[in-house]
Amino acid sequence: MLRKALILLAAAAVLGAAGCKSNTGPEDESDFIGTWNATKAEYVSIADSNTKADIITQGSTLTLVFASGTFVLTITDPGQSPETFSGTWSASTDVMTLTWTSGMSGQSQFDWSLNGDTLTLTGGHMQFDFTPGSPEEAILNLILVRQ
Repeated sequence: MLRKALILLAAAAVLGAAGCKSNTGPEDESDFIGTWNATKAEYVSIADSNTKADIITQGSTLTLVFASGTFVLTITDPGQSPETFSGTWSASTDVMTLTWTSGMSGQSQFDWSLNGDTLTLTGGHMQFDFTPGSPEEAILNLILVRQ
């Protein structure tokens, strides 16, 4: 179910909400380069904000590796083989944009904040399968810790 939900991300050209942040923007891309492990990967239903699913608490792992201008996202659901997605990325003062080139298509835009070794990405609009076989619009919020 969770793997199918991530594949459904390809159907969403994501338009993350860009709220005001106190970020001054990254000094340079090296602020993000490295391996980040999710401690939270929560989908929140747009139709009903009380409907939520954190795939990390359900036993999945999510790793996001940033290199110079590129990224690789790997999700492993319990008892399943890892699924890998990749693309290019950029960050401005307010928004981090992930442009999918493998495994998905379109863009995902998130508000971001970086505090030491914790990267928080919030507000990415995408599809999620809260009820098997019934994908719906959701917001993805991630908390990632540098490995």
